[in-house]
Amino acid sequence: MLKIDAVGRNYHIDDELEEYINQKLGGLDRFLPREHKSGQMRVEIFKDPSGKEDNHYKCKAHLDVPTTNIIAQAATMNPHAAIDIVEEKLKLQIRKYKDKYKPRRAGLKELFDRIRPRRG
Repeated sequence: MLKIDAVGRNYHIDDELEEYINQKLGGLDRFLPREHKSGQMRVEIFKDPSGKEDNHYKCKAHLDVPTTNIIAQAATMNPHAAIDIVEEKLKLQIRKYKDKYKPRRAGLKELFDRIRPRRG
């Protein structure tokens, strides 16, 4: 389970919203490779009254992993929807990260070709 540091700017994060953040974003570390586990995520929720099209609540999540930083943000009409969108964006970015950094194993054909070269 990730340790989540939830911060509110111009917005007070109550216990219910903090529990929702932990529930939605706390289990994202299970999608990371085992050797790349992260222990911390920073989530910022802030209220921006000048947001376009009633997008007054913004959520930004910053996941620190060994080789890079994964960042996702969204703006919606309420903070719960922003957290849901950020969760989906983080899952997509973690999947791309996992595909890029997972260890590669040689297939049987490549292994056999290394041991016994083809005669031409």
